[in-house]
Amino acid sequence: MPTFVRLPNLEVIYRDMWVMQPLYRATRQWFLENEYVDSQGDRSMDSGMEILYWIKKGTTMNPNEREFRIWWRTQKLPVNVGTAGSAFYKHHLDIDWNAIQTVDMEIMRDGKKEKVQFGELRILIKAYIEMPDVSKTPILGWFDYWFRTRLIKKNIEENRKMLYQDAYRLQGMIKKYLELKSFLPAEEVFHEKFEFI
Repeated sequence: MPTFVRLPNLEVIYRDMWVMQPLYRATRQWFLENEYVDSQGDRSMDSGMEILYWIKKGTTMNPNEREFRIWWRTQKLPVNVGTAGSAFYKHHLDIDWNAIQTVDMEIMRDGKKEKVQFGELRILIKAYIEMPDVSKTPILGWFDYWFRTRLIKKNIEENRKMLYQDAYRLQGMIKKYLELKSFLPAEEVFHEKFEFI
């Protein structure tokens, strides 16, 4: 059974118009560019990244309104940089998309009607580090506390810092895409907010 070191969650809350498909693709592309793989280790991320895609269609009060939830589970083996990166640690970034009170609308853009979504979008980013549990092994079990608090404490802190940076960069990319204020240096985004494919 592995041991987990959890980091505080990050969240993006947005209530306005957006187009889901380009945002979905831009976020997926960010994971591919930053060498994250799905939970089964598949680099294409087609099979196991998305573990839930749920849509609830309209209610009796508003039949056009929809709600959807999407859960992504990704992992990354850190690159061997100094003493911090090794196969001993796995970095996980879990994304929970939740859109409520979403309705499809049509807007005029460059003289053409285009379909957009309007509603409240919440994106929760959960980051944690996975390490093997050595407390169950006969010899290392006695040294587990010392092992984690003394011997590898610096490595755990370096891995936490690396994963924090990834989580904040992902949040910054999503905020830049949605044109929200961010406190990080701006990364160049190659997708427009209303990119239609």
